Amino acid sequence: MYYKILIHGKEVGVFGHEDICNIYLSVGGEPGEMYVFASAVCREGEKKFHYDWLQEEIGIADRVEIVPTDETNAREPRKKFLMGRPKRAPSEGKVCDFCQRKETEAEQLIYVAEHRPSICSDCVALCNEILKKKV
Repeated sequence: MYYKILIHGKEVGVFGHEDICNIYLSVGGEPGEMYVFASAVCREGEKKFHYDWLQEEIGIADRVEIVPTDETNAREPRKKFLMGRPKRAPSEGKVCDFCQRKETEAEQLIYVAEHRPSICSDCVALCNEILKKKV
């Protein structure tokens, strides 16, 4: 899917990708400082990327159009970000509140919030064993 962006009939550029998940065209700001933005979430193989093509200043009376096109000559994005959550490295500062092992020493540390009790996967397994014997 590819689109042209026009401001007062003048082409600003073509944006798009062969495998788009979502396209975003937005206008934001306040009088004297308004912009039109064009971006999309695109697939490349198994990964998703956020492409940011355009941040163009516009006036309050400017007419902005987005028009589908067969052209595939989209310019390179200004920014391109790999989507997804990066894995967090284990912290020396987080400990199991039951056995006092650090997160770096435990197989997995389970916690809900910063100042709440946490428990490691070994202590969970031990609790499960205790509960099985009590039944």
